[in-house]
Amino acid sequence: MKNINFDKVWIGLSFGLVAPLAVFWLYYLFADEYVLKRVNVSLCMVINLAPFYLTLNKEQYKSTKGVLIATVLWAVVIAYLSFFTSYLRIF
Repeated sequence: MKNINFDKVWIGLSFGLVAPLAVFWLYYLFADEYVLKRVNVSLCMVINLAPFYLTLNKEQYKSTKGVLIATVLWAVVIAYLSFFTSYLRIF
């Protein structure tokens, strides 16, 4: 069987952007509480650790770079929503 090369930045980037959304959706599908909190949104990004370490151990550094870029993009979005809007405020 032919080996498929997953070592592309766009593959890591797309997985890194879609995986937290899927976890976020699953959380609110099964949660009793429908309040948007910073902790819930931030914990959804933990799923990016799995593809990060998987691609890092397989030495697929381009995919690792894509996952890392997606994680930084999500962090910027969460920081913006936390500090400049009222969606994720603690106070």
